[in-house]
Amino acid sequence: MTIVVETSGSSGRPKRVIISDEAVRASTEAAIERLGGAGQWVLALPEQYIAGKNVIWRNAVSGAPLVRTEGAFTAEAFVEAVQSLEHERKYTSLVPTQLARLVDAAALDRSFIGPIARLDRILLGGQRAPFGLIERAARLGWRVTRTYGATETVGGCVWDGRPLRDVKLRLTDQIEIAGRQLADGYDDPALTEQRFVVDGSGTRWYKTGDAGSLISGLLQVSGRIDDVINSGGIKVSLAAVEHVVQTFAPDAVVVAAPHPEWGEVPAVVTTLKPSLAEIRAAVGNALGKPARPNHLVTVSVMPTTASGKPDRKRLTRLVASRTQERRRGLFG
Repeated sequence: MTIVVETSGSSGRPKRVIISDEAVRASTEAAIERLGGAGQWVLALPEQYIAGKNVIWRNAVSGAPLVRTEGAFTAEAFVEAVQSLEHERKYTSLVPTQLARLVDAAALDRSFIGPIARLDRILLGGQRAPFGLIERAARLGWRVTRTYGATETVGGCVWDGRPLRDVKLRLTDQIEIAGRQLADGYDDPALTEQRFVVDGSGTRWYKTGDAGSLISGLLQVSGRIDDVINSGGIKVSLAAVEHVVQTFAPDAVVVAAPHPEWGEVPAVVTTLKPSLAEIRAAVGNALGKPARPNHLVTVSVMPTTASGKPDRKRLTRLVASRTQERRRGLFG
């Protein structure tokens, strides 16, 4: 039997991924082995996407009732859900935006710290965590594990840089993943052939589209290989710029903005109001002058996809619209 799971589409068109029971079983068993045993989970993610489905599958192994948060994600609702857990092992999965809300809430109300510290593990995935977020959570006594993967790998299959059981990694022009947990492909045969390849030994690999490196045997993900712009003839990694910018605005997202002279330049979108001059100086020192953001766009609410990730396509359109308005104001 197979299931079809749609990707979130945060960085491109959503894709329909075909996943076998065997792949689900391999992923679930490997995750529970790394966790040290089955347990009861809090589901705080949309269950139509792979991260939410993984919570459901892993919880089912324990035989304990699944605990769901209700309505919009809040620290109060999440803590209430955690306090209802009864199994000796307690887990949850979150995206960085959710963890950041919990950390911020705990800074204002320390009564949130203890209940969340009861969790044996918080799996954190979906996107790169803002600079310093995991360290802030760790100082509260919360046990956070970063996960890396995709719907095509039945979710996170590399935890804190280390592959789960039976998962293989290799680095070509991008990160490639092999193992029993791989999806069968897409409902688009041409795309399946493009993204899933078989090497000379018969091993099947999924081409992630992400750039990365192995440092002391641990995988470090640096961003999407297509998340690089050409600004005045110089290649600039938007992910690298975003990592620096998040020291000033933890929720910041960096996207490409059109520029009449340089082609494209980095632009910052945030709900906060950091100094663009300070950001440009820091990015310039860290990555060079061509990487300095030219625009800072402030929004009241960060648009996200249904899975809780920043909606980068929508933000790119917003930045393009804002920069065009500014040029009209200057020259119109």
